[in-house]
Amino acid sequence: MTLKGSMLSRLEGWAEDKGSEPAIHDRDENGAWVTSTWAEFWNDVRRVGKGLMTLGLQPEDCVAIVGANRRDWVVCQHGINAAQGIPAPLYTTLLPEQMAYIIGNAEAKIAICDDETQLAKCLHIADGDSTLEHIVTMDDLGSSDPRVVTLAALKEKGDAVSDADLDARLEAVQPDDVALLIYTSGTTGLPKGAMLTHRGIELIANAVLAVFPFLAESEVRSVSYLPLCHAAEQGITNFAGLATGGQIFFCADLTQIKDYLVDVHPTIFLAVPRVWEKFEAALRGKLAEATGIKAKLAAWARKTELEAFRQEMATGRPVSSVSRRLANKLVIAKIKDALGLDAMQVALSGAAPISVSTLEFFASIGLPIHEGYGMTETSAFASVQPYGQLRFGTIGKPLPGVEVKIADDGEIMLKGINMVKGYHRLPEKTAELYDDEGWMHTGDLGTLDDAGYVSITGRKKDLIITAGGKNVAPAEMEGYLQSIPGVGQAVVVGDRQPYLSALIVLDPEALPELEVASQISGLSDVATAARNPDVKRYIEQEMERVCNAKVARYQTIKKIQVLPTTFSVDGGELTPTLKVKRNIVNEKYASEIAAFYASESATQAARA
Repeated sequence: MTLKGSMLSRLEGWAEDKGSEPAIHDRDENGAWVTSTWAEFWNDVRRVGKGLMTLGLQPEDCVAIVGANRRDWVVCQHGINAAQGIPAPLYTTLLPEQMAYIIGNAEAKIAICDDETQLAKCLHIADGDSTLEHIVTMDDLGSSDPRVVTLAALKEKGDAVSDADLDARLEAVQPDDVALLIYTSGTTGLPKGAMLTHRGIELIANAVLAVFPFLAESEVRSVSYLPLCHAAEQGITNFAGLATGGQIFFCADLTQIKDYLVDVHPTIFLAVPRVWEKFEAALRGKLAEATGIKAKLAAWARKTELEAFRQEMATGRPVSSVSRRLANKLVIAKIKDALGLDAMQVALSGAAPISVSTLEFFASIGLPIHEGYGMTETSAFASVQPYGQLRFGTIGKPLPGVEVKIADDGEIMLKGINMVKGYHRLPEKTAELYDDEGWMHTGDLGTLDDAGYVSITGRKKDLIITAGGKNVAPAEMEGYLQSIPGVGQAVVVGDRQPYLSALIVLDPEALPELEVASQISGLSDVATAARNPDVKRYIEQEMERVCNAKVARYQTIKKIQVLPTTFSVDGGELTPTLKVKRNIVNEKYASEIAAFYASESATQAARA
């Protein structure tokens, strides 16, 4: 009997109850959808599990997985679990030495990869001082290396193992066993392997259904596109996906997500703030192009929808006025249909703070976003905006089974069975994660109101201490700056300095909106716009209105620099989930940051 309450038991149950119904979808080399039923999904999981047993996989052994989002990725993940092993997902962007560190920390003897690039990394690691002995390729890459076996061949090898042998492993799985080893992105220091348990993942699956109970009765469709080595994507693709028995569509390339949404029309969709912001920038650009009666109609419709939404949240009662229905028919429904979000039941944002202005924009087009909060160490999620009770500017209420308190220094502390067991082979880091009473240190600063809503005010490690001794959490000001038309990202700096400054990154998709808002023409690209002094003056003007007027004097931004380029994953400024790496930005733009305070340094030198 498969462990009740695990992802495996849910998968087994859906195979029995919905065996012939579609479960997962992947595109073939021609772009056509290839569908697997729940029965086919479960059968392949079992075959992979038995195949790994032929390679010597023992209970609690780790298996590394690296590759783009696809059917075989999740089949292998669950196959590893079925054989009582522990999947250890890796980012495809890792350098060989970074991958080698994680494989070494996990003590993985087997790695599973998807293409020639990742195979080359794995072989390089296996050739060195490594535990790696076997490499499984999802596709036939033509390798003659005896250490390499294709996934198809592995499943054939597994057919020689009896079902009883695999069942014995399935029956031996315990609730507190490690189900998934997810390594932190390592924006500061070496990555740490967070040990997620079967029991913890089950809490998340049950919590999703508790917060959004209608998902259990609806036809759930989701698109898997964020890296599967990230806890947030695991939370949607595997934890929530298996909880609801919904259909999952795999998108291997994040840049194609807009096309996938139009094709799939998902009912649940998770995006990191940067993705929502890019959607917003593109839509605002389109809306800015409208003139005359079309522009007036769109503005009226969005205002009508936003006012109705606010009334619903305030009263807890649905609003179905004639004007709202008309606004939906004439404008709102068409916008959502064009985006592929017309069937949306739950829109989610997570992994980083999202601005209130972005949340209000999507509410104005009938797509209220539920901001959630969590981290790898909470098995993806810890809180979310309750359905029908959204309070923008907060991260919602703790999930059922999760406790929260605010420490004396303002740090958010969490407790619950979804918290990880600790960090793999790093007992000293595990000891730092929890206090003596079992509360987990999140590293986030925040507040908890009387209604149970949690708000984040910043990160302890991101705190800027001004020359005057004031502690400043930059996230608040950065959120204000990013609400300015055309601004994609903002990084506030000024540690140990007399005032704060900011590096501004323009969004190429938002340049049409910037032209309209600023009345500056000819902004053909980011570099051109950054060189235009009028653009800087416009942003400075708006900064005074939307940021400096709302914060304390010591939090105001005195100087800005508009950068002639964008941040990217390849450039090193962003993580694979599009969060800014502050340490990299500070290093990369050290000269620009120094220039903010050059006059201060000169003045101090003259005084000396």
